[in-house]
Amino acid sequence: MANWRVDAALLALVLGGGAAGVTRVATGASVTPSGPEVAENLLRIELHLDRPLPAALDMTHVTLLDSAGTPIPDAFLDLPLFDRSGKNVTLLLHPGRIKTGVGPNVALGPALRSGQSVTLRIDDPQLGRRLEQHWQVTPPLRERIDPRQWTVQAVRQGGRQPLRVVAPAALDGDAAQAIAVQGPDGRRVPGVAMLTAGEREWRFMPAQNWRPGTHLLRIHPRLEDPQGNRLCSAFEQAGQSAQRCEEEGRLAFIIE
Repeated sequence: MANWRVDAALLALVLGGGAAGVTRVATGASVTPSGPEVAENLLRIELHLDRPLPAALDMTHVTLLDSAGTPIPDAFLDLPLFDRSGKNVTLLLHPGRIKTGVGPNVALGPALRSGQSVTLRIDDPQLGRRLEQHWQVTPPLRERIDPRQWTVQAVRQGGRQPLRVVAPAALDGDAAQAIAVQGPDGRRVPGVAMLTAGEREWRFMPAQNWRPGTHLLRIHPRLEDPQGNRLCSAFEQAGQSAQRCEEEGRLAFIIE
């Protein structure tokens, strides 16, 4: 899924106290969104590592640059979020600059502006080398996620060809496991899911041949996109942060 890769040395030697110590650095990393475009109201960028960092990511080494190479001030919250594995880090753009009419949005405007090109630069020494990812900024996406707008590409019974589901915009980088297939017998179809095409395509390889009949895509209520939009509400919606999404999404398709 990554469109660039870090090839750093496996070990960095740190000398101190008269003895040699060893500090591991990340040897591989990828960023989502991984496609060439991001929306003006982008909320989350995710850094995926092959191993946990020795310490918290230093946000003074995380920068968004505009098309002239100038740092965009106050773009991020100084609050990198690590998952339990320590290998996935969420970088939050300042939400106050994203929501229309909120103080920072009025005073500073959005950090990203449609039509510009931007570069994410991360040069924390723990990563072993500087990382960069480039995007073109598109108009904001301010609607909730609607699975009815997804396209399910047909597969035929008796084979194991991958099921491809295409969304009109990118989903979160961890969305692969938030979607499942239910077979005609009401049971979950076993298989392996992944995101491709800049997180716009959910691809599912079944562990067994497809059976004829009506199937369901079942979408977990926690599904979000990089703008913070959910199945039950858009990020822009007033009071959405206190709203719990409890109803799953469903999308039926028929295999013949």
